[in-house]
Amino acid sequence: MLSGVMKAKGKVDLVKPRLRAKPERGTKMVLSPDTKNKAMEAARYGMPLERIAMLCGFSSSETQWARWINANPAFRKELDQARAEGELLLQRRVMSGEANWQSAGWMLERTRGYVARASLEHTGKGGKELSVSGNLLGAFGGQSK
Repeated sequence: MLSGVMKAKGKVDLVKPRLRAKPERGTKMVLSPDTKNKAMEAARYGMPLERIAMLCGFSSSETQWARWINANPAFRKELDQARAEGELLLQRRVMSGEANWQSAGWMLERTRGYVARASLEHTGKGGKELSVSGNLLGAFGGQSK
């Protein structure tokens, strides 16, 4: 690459060679179709964005990935769409009650932020109030009388 032309005293043009390659300003990294497909598959499975960045060839530096993803909003939209599609497939498995639906529920909890909620029964037989000691009730976050 040439960095410029220098004029010598004798009006002869000297070309100074550049020793290092300089990337052109505004150059964008382009993902191969194979890499993009892997990224979309990973998004459907719920892989965290930092890991998807690594699959796409970015280092563990979040800054580089954040700049690239902000410069490529269409790609970000596709990633979000793939994540939503994967979530819908997991939801369908849970709601269908098919064999091993619990694994889909586990994935929703771990990768999509769903929270399993446990409930305690607060009444006894016939709707009567339960008698619970203060120590035991305190273990469940309640207060004793």
